Amino acid sequence: MKNIYLLGFMGSGKSYLGKWLSEKFNLNFLDLDEFLEDTMNLSIPQIFSSIGETGFREIEANLLRKTADFSKNIISCGGGTPCFNDNMKWIKNHGISIYLKTSEELLFKRLNNQKSGRPLISNMSDDDLKKFISMKLSEREKFYEQADYIYLQKEDNDTPIELEKFITEKLQRSRS
Repeated sequence: MKNIYLLGFMGSGKSYLGKWLSEKFNLNFLDLDEFLEDTMNLSIPQIFSSIGETGFREIEANLLRKTADFSKNIISCGGGTPCFNDNMKWIKNHGISIYLKTSEELLFKRLNNQKSGRPLISNMSDDDLKKFISMKLSEREKFYEQADYIYLQKEDNDTPIELEKFITEKLQRSRS
């Protein structure tokens, strides 16, 4: 089975849903950001501050390509992963990609509750956070929407079971 790559903006649930789905489908789970942190022995903010975004994106692309050596994985990509270094093209050639499409309103609600654990947005006002989400989503959606499948998250009460059904249906169709 090919790897499944989960794509989407921060707060879209890639890690949470990826872990849940890996148990349901009896697959391994890999969080690309955690893989990067473990490899570099630094946190994402520390990596950004020491080598800048360009250096970070190069290492991220190299580690993404190493996932081709793995099989039967659900891989949670960083929010910006598909947008750099032809990563989206690479993902599509090496696995099944699923964009967890989440509304700006739902992202704001989730991220506003998670500010303390996210250094990039921790000091943003509500207005700044809304502008940040809107600006970054408009930049990134053209990459996200190239995914093999787009799963539209309806509300915060959308359950992992619904995503499991969606993926199961898509995988069965792709085999027939």
